[in-house]
Amino acid sequence: MMKNLKYITIAVFCLSIALIPGTLSAQSIFGLNFIGEHNLGGNGRYSATGYSGIAFPDTNSALPLNPASLSDLSSVTFSIFEMFNLSRVNTKQETSDQNRFVLPFASIAVPLKDGLVLGIGYKTRFFGRGNFTSEKEVDFTPQPRELYEFNSSLYTIPFTLAWRPLDWLRLGTALQIDRGSIKDEVYIYFDDPAYNSISSVRTRGFSGISWSLSALVKLHPRVWIGASFDDKVDYSVEEVVQYSRWILNTESTYDFTLPAAWSAGMAVAVTNRWWVSSSFWTREAPEPAGFEHLEGSLSDESVISFGIERRTGSDGGKLSRMPLRFGYYENRWHLEFPAGQQVVSRFFTIGSGFGMPGGPGGIDFTIEAGKIGSVSDNGIDEKVLRLGLSLDLSEKWTRRKDDRH
Repeated sequence: MMKNLKYITIAVFCLSIALIPGTLSAQSIFGLNFIGEHNLGGNGRYSATGYSGIAFPDTNSALPLNPASLSDLSSVTFSIFEMFNLSRVNTKQETSDQNRFVLPFASIAVPLKDGLVLGIGYKTRFFGRGNFTSEKEVDFTPQPRELYEFNSSLYTIPFTLAWRPLDWLRLGTALQIDRGSIKDEVYIYFDDPAYNSISSVRTRGFSGISWSLSALVKLHPRVWIGASFDDKVDYSVEEVVQYSRWILNTESTYDFTLPAAWSAGMAVAVTNRWWVSSSFWTREAPEPAGFEHLEGSLSDESVISFGIERRTGSDGGKLSRMPLRFGYYENRWHLEFPAGQQVVSRFFTIGSGFGMPGGPGGIDFTIEAGKIGSVSDNGIDEKVLRLGLSLDLSEKWTRRKDDRH
């Protein structure tokens, strides 16, 4: 019966994702520029602690913020994380409400032996999606309607090997298959049949390979430090531009480099259950190859974060045993909008979780509330509420009797 509850919970989780309308998207309104909005990674636990947990040891999830932590898993583990986004976009003249979501992040980890774990997953690096319709004023012609659509998704499939050579040391390395596409579409329609509608569709396909290294060190049972290095991604880009008049169509190829990134952090236990954490992540500004209109509008990106976590306990009532998590993070984007005015995100986070009915695993939930951009600096801001839900399932692989006939 308890095992059935486990699979019922999985079905409800997957159904809740499938029922989200397909027309929604998950990025900030600023993600409609450049290659999209940066995904910070991890699962519900790491979101709730402000993405400050690069120094957290993790024995439950296949989606840790520090891949070296996979070496602590002793069972086959599957993890998935979904984030829903509600926001209000403001300019000096107008306000618009947005509802969006992002494709789930997923990973499976398989212990090869004690302290040696292989992980395979899917993670979105950058994402953006939106569409807008506007009326145009053109002299001596009927008023046309213009539709603009933007779709961006750069993702990676990491093959991670995590190793625990010593009780105080965990190491991780990953080969990352990097893929993605960016599509800009413009359609202009006339209600008057005497005028032909026109269109322009620009599609860019990205492909590359990269690698990463990570480490997690126990200086003391109550003091951990973590670090990671994500190598640059040299994308090969194939661009196709299609017009309503096919004779104008063009094809081209070029290279786009996403610079290397690194991060470091610390987690310290104040008591047996209460921990504080902090981390810093940064990446240099990329060159605007293929985005010449952003020349002079790209800068270094950084994330600074802080978190507090009360870990799961065994004493007291149900609520007192549950974990509590709080955090804050500030993300300075690559994007300057307009040139010279960097886009900045500031978020407060909170969350908790509980064990999976019927067996190993758990569900974590998180809430992020904050603001992206500034009307005074960027001409636009977005007040955002994000709701996150992650699922971790674990099961040991054992030999079973073959009952087939």
